[in-house]
Amino acid sequence: MISVIIINYKQKKFTESCVASVYDNIKSTSFEVIVINNSPEDDLSGLEKTYEELKVVSNVNKGFSQANNLGAKHSKGDYLFFLNADTVIRSDFTKEFLSMFGSKEFGAVGLKLYNEDGTFQLSTGKEINFFNEIKNKEDEQRFRERDNEFIGSKEKEFDKVTEADWVTGAAMIIRKVVYEKAGGFDESYFLYYEDADICKRLQKEGLKNYFYPDSDIVHLKGENENPEFRTDTYYYSKESQLNYYKKHNGVIDNVLLRSYLLIKFTLKYIFSFNKLYLKIVKAVLGMKAERT
Repeated sequence: MISVIIINYKQKKFTESCVASVYDNIKSTSFEVIVINNSPEDDLSGLEKTYEELKVVSNVNKGFSQANNLGAKHSKGDYLFFLNADTVIRSDFTKEFLSMFGSKEFGAVGLKLYNEDGTFQLSTGKEINFFNEIKNKEDEQRFRERDNEFIGSKEKEFDKVTEADWVTGAAMIIRKVVYEKAGGFDESYFLYYEDADICKRLQKEGLKNYFYPDSDIVHLKGENENPEFRTDTYYYSKESQLNYYKKHNGVIDNVLLRSYLLIKFTLKYIFSFNKLYLKIVKAVLGMKAERT
């Protein structure tokens, strides 16, 4: 059985659409759906009435890692399928996936994602360090600009099952026994980098991570619809980046990152007095913000 774990945080419409797409498309494999509701104001009780093998678990928002770990505790499946609420599954890939990976040792498998306009979405990358992140950001910028020639070349690069250093948690499958052995997601990450972190820990256990190209999932990036996400999540991305480097990278990478972030966001704050930038500067200096 596959346990599909979906986190809802102020994305009720996305969550309902995501759940519907799971039930509409997955026909060849037994599954259950666990929705962790981090938004008490969102009434999701109708989902339990509509769908069999679906459970809604109410939760206080303590971050993406904690919510996914809670979902795993409620799961009964052999495979954990972590799926963002702002995704839509468009075809059943599970039979082929299990045929390929059922007898194979692996860490995490990232599934192929598309943008809403049908273009390939970058969802994997090389090992995270200062210089690789510069390259990753250059690639991401070309994707944002819809450089079709570049996007096409990247899609060709990943047209078969490919070993990867990390894969995105937006659509990720991990065998439950492997996930438990790794200790689940690290809850010191509130949001972002938790997927790269677990991939790194799985690699350290001698397990390979893979990108799987035969899925058809649209990732709508619903955080872009909410102004709160555009501010809070930007801060959390920097906080988590600092956490990842401290945990997994050497002194030189940490010095380079902290120097870069300190200069960049000090200047941004001086010229704008935007409190978000000051918050990031404080994080670089080791002063974490209180959770709200």
